[in-house]
Amino acid sequence: MSAPEYTSCVDRAAYEDPGFGPEIFVAAAGLVMAISTFGISLVLSMAAAMSALMKVCDYILAGKLVCLENDECAVGRVASFETVDDKSGFDKLDNDFSINLLLAPHHLSEFAGGTQKTNYDWLKNDTTSWGFDNLPGKLVTEQATMPIPRESKTPDEADKAHTARYDPTFRTYPNSNYISWEDPPTPGGKPFDVPVFHCEIEGDRAYAVCTTLGALTSPIPGLAAVCHFKILGIPVGRWLCAIAAAILGPIVLAALGIAWAAGSDDNRDFDGAGSLARGDAVIIRGRWRYDAGHSGWNELHPVLSVQKISNPTVLDGPFFKDAVAKWCRLTGEVPPGTQPKGGTTAGPGGPAPKPQGMTPEQEVVWTSQQQPDNQWVFHPFVDGCEPMTGPPPIR
Repeated sequence: MSAPEYTSCVDRAAYEDPGFGPEIFVAAAGLVMAISTFGISLVLSMAAAMSALMKVCDYILAGKLVCLENDECAVGRVASFETVDDKSGFDKLDNDFSINLLLAPHHLSEFAGGTQKTNYDWLKNDTTSWGFDNLPGKLVTEQATMPIPRESKTPDEADKAHTARYDPTFRTYPNSNYISWEDPPTPGGKPFDVPVFHCEIEGDRAYAVCTTLGALTSPIPGLAAVCHFKILGIPVGRWLCAIAAAILGPIVLAALGIAWAAGSDDNRDFDGAGSLARGDAVIIRGRWRYDAGHSGWNELHPVLSVQKISNPTVLDGPFFKDAVAKWCRLTGEVPPGTQPKGGTTAGPGGPAPKPQGMTPEQEVVWTSQQQPDNQWVFHPFVDGCEPMTGPPPIR
């Protein structure tokens, strides 16, 4: 399956914690005064809340993900899923669908007897299994000069894997005596933590809500960029837009509610994708990034494509390295989806827009896909058409 992309990343040196202190103070003070006066203080309180929401939007869509290197390819077995159903309240603004992957060629049994730290170190130090680019261990290793994440953890006791800047992702299995992708039928045994690689397929709710907010609150209609205007680092534009949102409160809230409802609670079936289950072998390609919005970890975000491996025994066979190298090379040649950020694909009868930022290999494939020979509805084996090798005859 292919997937949409709504977010962008920032350079590690440019990352900034959003900080909601001023908005919280103004909103709380305004609310207290509004209880007795119900005047301008209520507008200020509403404006502070809207300013905070704008900060959240900017942070989610273009602030919390730190760029690492190029797109990466991850091969392994699905350890678990995380859906919007696992969230509550305002957290549901982020309706991404996540896949946690146990990177191949590793198996659950390797981790049943270890501590969290020894299990993580075992996977992190694996830079030979795939035979190229220091993977898979590189994918889950803290990279240099990462910023302090918003929910940074204090380095813990010796059997814990996290540091102040990096908190590896784990899937806890409840019974070391029952090695299975599914939960044990009866309790017992000792729980064990399996290090996994986090991969997020982006949902559209945050983008829908945030673009609606920007379109409705800009002092200059149709120019939402005004809300990002600063003078000497002071976010003048955001506060002007927040005040506009407060004044138009009922209209803005109604529009945001509609945009929220339009965002699906589950995007796992995007583009007609099939089903996945825990234990399935997959190839996932996506943007390799560091998520500083939580306690800090590497992930693929957004996922660009997911390909189920029809013969998972290859992951354990003698040709595993060759297969992974081939899979990752071929998935890297697939052009980006024709749905641009925030846009739509071309309709019937119209040409698909050319994706931006393609590699030379992707450019070759995309160009080939546009040729009439490759635009058939019925396969040439069925309709007997042959590719045109020269100019059409003059009639």
